[in-house]
Amino acid sequence: MLSILKMFGPDSLAIEVEDIAQKMSLSRATAYRYVKELCDSGLLTRAEGLYTLGPRIIELDWMMRLYDPLIHSGRELMAEFSKATGLTVYLSVYFDGHIINTHIEAAQQKHGFTFGRGRPLPLFKGAQSKVLISFQKPHRLKKIYEEFISQDPELDLSWKEFSSETKRIRKDGYCLTHDELNLGLTGIAAPIIDSENLDEIRGSIAIVGSTSGFELFDKNALIERLQQMTRTIAESAHQSPH
Repeated sequence: MLSILKMFGPDSLAIEVEDIAQKMSLSRATAYRYVKELCDSGLLTRAEGLYTLGPRIIELDWMMRLYDPLIHSGRELMAEFSKATGLTVYLSVYFDGHIINTHIEAAQQKHGFTFGRGRPLPLFKGAQSKVLISFQKPHRLKKIYEEFISQDPELDLSWKEFSSETKRIRKDGYCLTHDELNLGLTGIAAPIIDSENLDEIRGSIAIVGSTSGFELFDKNALIERLQQMTRTIAESAHQSPH
């Protein structure tokens, strides 16, 4: 039943029961029953014969902002970093083929980054996406490549090229990109590695700003401070309320 929620996306904000039945190989009666139960729980709502995400989603989002361990642990550090540098700071996670910004701290100056909180980012494009993919375990990397990367004509990456780039990013401990998501913007991202399981990445922190603005900073100093922030967040996340 919950798989119905996966049918929603930026290009499918409202769906019909007939589409659910067809795409999930369900009878119309079963599809209607599933939709009714999702509506009763607040996860869906009916609008002019179509179904959209319901108010329970907003309530869950509110609770996530309050209690998610990474957001709880990183919010103040990200805000301080953004205020001190004028750069925008992004907390991002990977799940089920999606890269999502879960929290953003922006300086007063807006940099025109088009992928805000909650909007999926392209896979393996942009600093935070490349970090989140590169630090996955080997068997996950292979699966991600086969299911997503190899199917994307815009990336046009062989397994050898993909593997080589992910190895380099893991070795460096960060990723720096120019103009990959937005022209004129530079991003640097570092992984948040679980402090108790060093093989597991929990998220990433990225700093984004104009390419001309980045020229005013000592790149190595920025990267060092960024990596220290990710380590602090990882350590603090285990002590956050759940």
